[in-house]
Amino acid sequence: MVEGETRNWLGWIHLTYYRNPGAAFNLTRNLPQSIHNLFLIAIPVFALFLIILIFIKLQDNQMLTSLALTSILGGALGNMIDRFEAGSVLDIFQMKVSEWQSAPFNLADVSILAGVAIVFISTLIHERWEEKP
Repeated sequence: MVEGETRNWLGWIHLTYYRNPGAAFNLTRNLPQSIHNLFLIAIPVFALFLIILIFIKLQDNQMLTSLALTSILGGALGNMIDRFEAGSVLDIFQMKVSEWQSAPFNLADVSILAGVAIVFISTLIHERWEEKP
């Protein structure tokens, strides 16, 4: 496949070859170079540091949070390794429904998004459990 080429894979999921030199979902593409570099280097390193600190503080009964953080950490490391080795991240999936289409993404992005969703849902569940008498 050549860059930008798209092939239908599973109906609304397409395989798209795209080298993303920016951040997740190409969010930094229109930013000045200095801010772009901050997003690509300082923020991911800081986020990884925070995740490791949270891991250290976790209790044994916080398995859902541990799963979520592992998912986020794995995705972040995957994207960082790809970026350091190739200078960009290979995004291969794209969703297309009718006229709408997502930005290209990869499995590391899905892993990060799933981890964030698990943290959000587990926080809601935990708050509801604490509200009960």
